[in-house]
Amino acid sequence: MTNHTTNGTPHLISLRTISTEGGESFDWHAHDFDEFTLVTDDDCMIKHPTGWRPTKRNTLLHYRAGEKHGAVAAPKQRPRFWVIHFAANHYRRMSSLSAEDAAERIWSLNPEQNNTFQWLFRQLLNERTVPRSHYHSAASAWLQLLLVNIQRWVERSSPQIGPVPADASADVLRLWQLVNESVGKPNDALAGLYGAANYDSVRHGFRKTFGCSPREMLLRLRMEYAKNLLLESNLTIKEIAWRVGYVEPHDFNRLFHRLIGMAPSQWRAHPEIGAAPAKGDASGRTPSAGVALLAS
Repeated sequence: MTNHTTNGTPHLISLRTISTEGGESFDWHAHDFDEFTLVTDDDCMIKHPTGWRPTKRNTLLHYRAGEKHGAVAAPKQRPRFWVIHFAANHYRRMSSLSAEDAAERIWSLNPEQNNTFQWLFRQLLNERTVPRSHYHSAASAWLQLLLVNIQRWVERSSPQIGPVPADASADVLRLWQLVNESVGKPNDALAGLYGAANYDSVRHGFRKTFGCSPREMLLRLRMEYAKNLLLESNLTIKEIAWRVGYVEPHDFNRLFHRLIGMAPSQWRAHPEIGAAPAKGDASGRTPSAGVALLAS
């Protein structure tokens, strides 16, 4: 097989959208690179490595290099296919994308995920069709974002990377600003975040937009501020705790250890060890395990 990757970086080979007519068929074929195909607009029959599969609209399929596939539309079916041909070695580390069984690489996307896939597809297409500097780097970056998104969708563990949802209201963005401004304030400053009569609605919108609650984001931001102070100042742990809103250093130490994975003093001495975020959210929960299909 031809090696299409460059230094292990994901490489875009080609992409296109295919609008079909009723009864149109695409013969069995295989190639020496990978493929994503998103089916939209209508149902169809997919010629899949595991056999013929009736496939609903908004289904995403991932074919590995060498796997035979195709499609057939019934006389009254007019599906659209969003096809991306690519090569990537690093995604093999992503459990959901590296499954040997092709049946485990079929996902039903919800409307938001569907929109994000199409948005990223358009970014890739723009890089392909409009001459720009550093095209290969940009296309690789968009492709990596797509791979990460798909893995996150399957894990149901993290917010997707894409356009800000259309329903991210001014109130949601204002709450985000308030959270950021509260990083160095004591905990009782949080009361101001809960004063609005429609706070529950805004909090729901906040979580949908940013992937966590306002309180969770505040705790994470405080830890990032604390890390900056640990690196760039000679302040004591007690003084840093006070700077990020904690009267009791014990409370600060306990939260820092839970979120970062080590005590503040240890991190100050060896920040490179704690470079990756700790597992779980600010409340200590661990993301759920991967699933075969996403909720539609």
